[in-house]
Parts: sequence; C-alpha cells; structure tokens
Amino acid sequence: MPPALGAAIGLGVRALLREGWLVAAGLAVGILRRLLAVPALAFAWGLLLEAAVLAARSRPLDLLAPVEGVLAAATSQRFLAIAAGLWLAGVLAGAALRLAFLAGAAPVLASAMARAPVGADGFAAGVAWGFPRVLGTALLGLAAELGGGGFAVVLALGAARITAASGHASPLLAAPVALALTLAVAVPIALSAAVDGAVARAAVTGEGPLVAFAAATRRFVNRPGAFVLGAITFAVVAGLATASVEATGNALTALADGASPLLLAGPGLLIAALATAVGAAVDLAWLGTVSALACAEG
Repeated sequence: MPPALGAAIGLGVRALLREGWLVAAGLAVGILRRLLAVPALAFAWGLLLEAAVLAARSRPLDLLAPVEGVLAAATSQRFLAIAAGLWLAGVLAGAALRLAFLAGAAPVLASAMARAPVGADGFAAGVAWGFPRVLGTALLGLAAELGGGGFAVVLALGAARITAASGHASPLLAAPVALALTLAVAVPIALSAAVDGAVARAAVTGEGPLVAFAAATRRFVNRPGAFVLGAITFAVVAGLATASVEATGNALTALADGASPLLLAGPGLLIAALATAVGAAVDLAWLGTVSALACAEG
C-alpha cells in the first residue's frame, strides 16, 4: 500500500533537502532546454530579416517591399519545413534531456529517503543505465496519455452535442452530462499522475517499462486520491511560485524605469534563472513524492 499523501510529501521534501545539489543540476537542465529552442528562433528571425533586406534593396522605392519579402519567405515550404524541423528537434532533445535528468535524480532521492545516500555517483549511474528504461516507460505513458486525451475530447464533444440538441435543461440529462464533463477533466489528470509514478518507479527500481507501468497502475488504484491530489498540488505550487518570482522581479526592475536596456539585461537574466531554479525545486519535490507513492510502503 502506498503511503498517504502527507507522508509521501514529507519523504520527498526531506530527501530533496538532503540532496539540495539536485536543484542546481535541475537549473542547468532547465537552462539547456531553453537554449535548445534558440536554433529554430535564430534561423527564423535571420532568414526573415535577410528576406526583408533583400526585398528593400531590390525595390528601394516600394515601402511595402520588406513586408512582401517577409511574407514570401514565411510562407515558403522550405522555410516552414526547416523551421518546424529545428523546433521539433529542440523539443525532442529537451524531452530526452529531462528524462535523463529524471533517470538520475529519482534514484538519488530514493536513496536519500532510505538514508543510504549515493550522491553524484548514483546520479551518473542512473543516467547511464536507467535512461533506456525511463525512456521506454515515458513513451508507453505518452501513448496512454494520448489515448486518454482522445477519450476526454470525445466525452466533452458528446456532452456539448447532447446539451445543444436537448435545447433546454433536462433533469434526466444533467447527471450524465456532468459525469462526462467530470471524466473529461479527471481522466487526463489521473493518467498524467499515473505516468509520473511509472516513470519514477522505472528509474528507482530498475523495472522494465511494462512491469513499471503495471506496478505503478496497481499502486495508483490503491491510492488514486494521493496521486491526483499530489499532481494538482505541485502543479499549482509550481505555477504560483514561478509567477511570484517573475512578478517580484518585474516590480523591482520597474523601479529602474528609464535605465539602459543593457543595464536591465543582467537582472532580467537573474530573475529568469531564479524562476527556473524554483520550478526545478518544486519539480524535484514532486519527483520525490511520486517516487514514494510509486515505490515506498505506507
């Protein structure tokens, strides 16, 4: 039986406090994932700017020439294909980088919960040997989430169609429609929490994707409320924490209104790094919590 949510949160947070260096590693991963989007943006902006300059040079008296050049370049099939390819490559590389980090961080947190720390060596071993299992489990979970998302869309569309066709509020239809809408919201959240548990279990126990997914599903069925409420809680905390850091930073930089943009670049980057670090800390706390839910006994 998985531990209660409060106990799992306590285990995850205490493990993170013992292995606080993981926050710095998470910050580095977050920054690298953001940098992976730079090639697509640099290509798009560079090519569009070049198209505008060339069009302006070819027709110097036409004020709309740069705009037409940009539109022609932006609608080019080659441009769209290259930009989409660079963007997709960045997304896939970022996802792989995150999974590699989870493969290393989850065993470290689990060992800290067991008071048998493995440190950086355990992190490296987890990345090297656990990444294939974590990747397979994540792909299996992605398939499940896509299926759950399609199920939710069908339920929502069916509820909307029934409501529109009825033309008026019907007591007989109110309960089924409400149930369909509730499931349309609850199923994706539940699947996401279960997949997080499966990924954490694969990283901690070394089980294969199918075994980890099945075991995590059984534990989810035993305590569905703990998994779902934990996922919602940490998602809300992460959103509020990062938004608070960014809002506070924006308020402080607003006091320097009129300063040079170059002078404000440093504080802006610092605020962005701090927000990323806060998000990484909350993400690691959830990883520890879901690892406890997926592996520990209550």
